[in-house]
Amino acid sequence: MKKKIGIFYKKGNSNVISSAVLNIDREMMEVLGISANENNLKFSFKNNKITIQKGILKNPIKLKDKSVIEKNIKLNFVRVYKDKDYLTTRLNVPSAVIKAMRLTSEDNEVEVTAVDDKLIIERSKKEMGKVFSIKVNKGGIGKTFLTVQLGYGLAMQDKKVLLLTSDSQNNILDYTLSDEEVEKIDFKKDLRYCVMNDKVETVKLRTNLYFIPTKSSLFTDRFLERLPDFIKKMQEEYDYILIDSIPTMKIDSTFVACSDKVIIPMFCDNPTLKGALNVISETGIEKIHSIIVNKYRPTATQKSILKEIKEAIEGTDIVFPEPIKELSQVETLARKGKTIWESRARILTPAQESLLDIILKL
Repeated sequence: MKKKIGIFYKKGNSNVISSAVLNIDREMMEVLGISANENNLKFSFKNNKITIQKGILKNPIKLKDKSVIEKNIKLNFVRVYKDKDYLTTRLNVPSAVIKAMRLTSEDNEVEVTAVDDKLIIERSKKEMGKVFSIKVNKGGIGKTFLTVQLGYGLAMQDKKVLLLTSDSQNNILDYTLSDEEVEKIDFKKDLRYCVMNDKVETVKLRTNLYFIPTKSSLFTDRFLERLPDFIKKMQEEYDYILIDSIPTMKIDSTFVACSDKVIIPMFCDNPTLKGALNVISETGIEKIHSIIVNKYRPTATQKSILKEIKEAIEGTDIVFPEPIKELSQVETLARKGKTIWESRARILTPAQESLLDIILKL
């Protein structure tokens, strides 16, 4: 059965949990075999699951290791005065468990399963978020620009979006925040810190749009080993994760491996075409979600390359929207830390429509 844990925060501090309560109904009490006069329970938390059972633990574990908790608890019985014969029963859940399960007052649903005389409580499984890498083996194509536009486009569709980057320049911030806002960011709590400490420290860029910066593009083997598990946890929290990649495939291979699909931005020139073909060759064409041409100018050469790309992907499921033209308005918005969704200029409508073609098929 699905239940919700009531999570309450200290007044004036939404980061500190004052209490967390799960109401225990009669059916659950029958499974446990307890009553108001016999309410001792063994409470344990391990492998991200709560197990409660009637009885008393002989050697409970103190709250040192927050991933494994064992303690003795008693249920709270509260009389409902409208029905004097009925008592509501409440289980107080330690705040350390709430944090470990990544539950919040907005996302607090759990699944309660009866196994013999035990109750197993775990976070309700929801559809895992999708992961996309924006990738091409050449610099200066507009990967970061497109990552931001796609990310905020999804966020505006009421999707919760996390942006990651393997690039220590963190240009995502330049496309979304002012210099004064960037100066306030604590880069010590970057992606490496989050992965190695199993903590999440994000920068809020817009409503529903978050970012974890990267202090260094030099990643240790240990970091790369732990990255896939971290991204999986983030998939439980976010509907979409977009990864802004650097041009070096060797460094980015783990990020790409964690991605469901790859989005390739490119110019209509031979060097970028080769870079795009390298990504397709290294990842496999079945992993390519879309290809989008940026800063397009309808010259004879660019028209020819555009035609060549269309013919190459004909018959595949790869999304290939109309090219985004080279526009000074885009550069102006970028300098102001604004996205193309935050402008009413009609000249940007075709670019918005091209990005929507991708967004609606992600």
